[in-house]
Amino acid sequence: MRVTIEMHGPLQRFNQGGQPRAELDVEDNLTVRDLLMRLGMDMDEPWNAALDGTLASPSDKVSDGSLLLVFPPIEGG
Repeated sequence: MRVTIEMHGPLQRFNQGGQPRAELDVEDNLTVRDLLMRLGMDMDEPWNAALDGTLASPSDKVSDGSLLLVFPPIEGG
């Protein structure tokens, strides 16, 4: 299956070639966590994700055509 992943801010360094957006061919039944670990992302680093427009948890499954956005936590006051 094919998924698109966009990584923002300092997390972009984990995406293929440090690019902000990449399309990946992956096997079925991967979770968000599996996909990020495959990219070499340190799971102890703070991050948030949206999967197909909805806030995602590490155990959510990606599907063919999914768009995964990964971004650092947002702070404000």
